[in-house]
Amino acid sequence: MKYTPSSRDALDAHCREVIWSCLNIVEQHGDTYVAIHKDDEIDCVVLVSMIRSYPIMSIIVADKILFADINADQMYGVANELNLDSVTGWHSVFLADDSMIYMYRQCLWLSMNLTYEDLLAMLKECISEYKRGKGRLTTGDHPTNPVA
Repeated sequence: MKYTPSSRDALDAHCREVIWSCLNIVEQHGDTYVAIHKDDEIDCVVLVSMIRSYPIMSIIVADKILFADINADQMYGVANELNLDSVTGWHSVFLADDSMIYMYRQCLWLSMNLTYEDLLAMLKECISEYKRGKGRLTTGDHPTNPVA
C-alpha cells in the first residue's frame, strides 16, 4: 500500500491513540513517548517512537538511569540514532560519566490494524527480553558487551 500524506496522517493519528492507550506516559518529545515500567523484578524506561520517514514504530527498553534528568538529551539522541540505523536487538551506551547502560530495541510495522493488544504484546515481549538479557548480563552468563 502506498501512503499518501492524508493516509499517513490517519495512520499516525491512529498509532498515537494506541500508544496513549497502552503506555503510562511520563514524558513526550515529538513522536517519542517515554514510560516507566516497574515490577517485582525490574525497573526500566520504555521509549516508543514513531519514525517519520518509514511506517515503523520503535520500542526501546533501557536501564532507568537513561531517564535521569542529566541523561535526558542523550536518551532522545540514542532513540534517534537507533531509529536512523534501524538496528534491533541489544545495545550498550556509554553515558557522560563513563557508566554504561543496556537497552533492548524492537520494531513494529505501523498499520491501521494496530490494536491495543498488539502493542501491549510487543511491549511485554520487549520488557521480557530486556529482563532476560539484563539478568544474564548481571550474572555473567553472557559476554559483557551485548551489542550484536
